[in-house]
Amino acid sequence: MAAAPTVSVVLPTRDRAPLLARAVGSVLAQSWHDLELIVVDDGSRDETSAVLSHIHDGRLRYIRSASPSGAPRARNVGVRHACGRYVAFQDSDDEWWPEKLERQVRAMEAHPGAGVVYCDMHRVCADGRIFYLRSPSVVRGRLIDPATRYWQTYMLGAASVLVRRECLGNGDPFDESLPSFEDLDLFLRLALDREFVHVPEALVNYHATSGLSTDRDAELASRRRLVRKHLGRVLRANPLFAVRETVDVFLKRSLLPIVERHLTLVAS
Repeated sequence: MAAAPTVSVVLPTRDRAPLLARAVGSVLAQSWHDLELIVVDDGSRDETSAVLSHIHDGRLRYIRSASPSGAPRARNVGVRHACGRYVAFQDSDDEWWPEKLERQVRAMEAHPGAGVVYCDMHRVCADGRIFYLRSPSVVRGRLIDPATRYWQTYMLGAASVLVRRECLGNGDPFDESLPSFEDLDLFLRLALDREFVHVPEALVNYHATSGLSTDRDAELASRRRLVRKHLGRVLRANPLFAVRETVDVFLKRSLLPIVERHLTLVAS
């Protein structure tokens, strides 16, 4: 029996055939070769399976669902099949820099008490502009970031993270009742008692496209649920946040001002 890989990469996708080869290729081209890539097809109706059939690499595993069930469930399916000591998450429209995993694995090994290692990203816009996306400073035990006055793991992209497998438990780590922000929620829970280590370099190109988690109604529904889900902790840590966020969701206020705090234009 072959030895388990160091890293399992979970990549959920649905109807992203034109973009998928770039995302998959950036994973398989990593300088850290000891990995498996688990592509979970969430009921695609396009040429996704054909695209993957042309990629000949024994590290690629393809799991297809007959019908769409959402990004959180697709991620959970991938985690359940993961064999690696660490788990990373890729998105089907993004790309990793070649040294991304190697830098993170080395950082994880240098910090044996850490549960998560994360990096910064470049946000690539359709008009050609590129922004440096600085990931938040995640502090163990903290819920609300005092600088943004919002959830401390907001703007921590799933594609930027490497997680110790044992931190994800034996169940499904992503909350499937959340239409979006399932990664924000997971990282909030992990930060309750796990150390996060920041590699302050952009090692991911995040392409600003529409997809599984960009629906406005889904965002508002998830924001409401997050307040309810974490209400006990919020009331102990920052009760005014619960009131403010409830009002903001009711008024459909945008999170764009917080997003802009994390972005710096680097090219056009």
